[in-house]
Amino acid sequence: MSGCLLPGKNTKRMNLELLRSKKLVNYPSGSTMSTFQDHIYLMGDDASSMLILDDDFTVIDTIKFFDVDLLRIQKTKKADIESSEWLMTDGKPKLWLFGSGSLSPQRDSAFCYDPESKKTKSIDLIEFYNRLRASPIPELNIEAVALVKNQLIFGSRGNLKHKQNFIIVTTANGFLSKAEFSILPIMLPEHAGISGMTYIPEKDLLLITSSEESTSNAFEDGKIGESYLGFVFSASSKIKQKNLVPDEWINLADINLDLSLQKIESVCILRSSDEDKIKLILVSDDDKGGTMLFELRLSLSK
Repeated sequence: MSGCLLPGKNTKRMNLELLRSKKLVNYPSGSTMSTFQDHIYLMGDDASSMLILDDDFTVIDTIKFFDVDLLRIQKTKKADIESSEWLMTDGKPKLWLFGSGSLSPQRDSAFCYDPESKKTKSIDLIEFYNRLRASPIPELNIEAVALVKNQLIFGSRGNLKHKQNFIIVTTANGFLSKAEFSILPIMLPEHAGISGMTYIPEKDLLLITSSEESTSNAFEDGKIGESYLGFVFSASSKIKQKNLVPDEWINLADINLDLSLQKIESVCILRSSDEDKIKLILVSDDDKGGTMLFELRLSLSK
């Protein structure tokens, strides 16, 4: 494994290996994934439906979100769902999917999916997003979310004009209330913007994806570059600091050339019987409607 950037004092020995990949046919713009009971819940930022896949990447169900017949929803009208996380809601685990907030009001909503009823409801987040827009974040673009113990953290992506990326830390349901939040600058590889996050509670490890894209605002797409995987050990304490500096970044192209020039949008994990060998799933979006899935094995030294 090579291509390590920004090493920190607490970096642990790791090995990362690409196991397989699969291109999804006729599913556009994969942007966020979450796992629940060994199933992968995948949403595209301009898709009308969410896919549920098994651990072999086979589609087992399709959940309609938007009543449109187009394969890809128009850019000016799409909800731009870019992040998702399972949260306890009304005493049950439900999947929350978040619009990016990069265009108001079209992208100022969240969607709550109940796996028992298979129903989805839309929730207006304009009040929460307007509070974030009034913060030091110059251009809101929510691309990542993760539950770290009892704290919900969002990642707002920068661009060529506003290069700084930010982490927003609030309570588990802070987006639904007037709960306080804190804003942390996050250090990323140069020219990269945050694109996804997932948390491994047993390791207190936050995984972050970032990708290079040549665009000067949160609305337009740009030329795609390389993507990276970041590691934050002891994450629950580090998100309480004034800024977030990941312990290590890995250029995914150095793991396998099949990962080169892939705009990685999200990361999630599949449970393994060996807690030190973790199955990672990455999804990429080529900005042309294409979606690729990648499975990797992450081995951590004891």
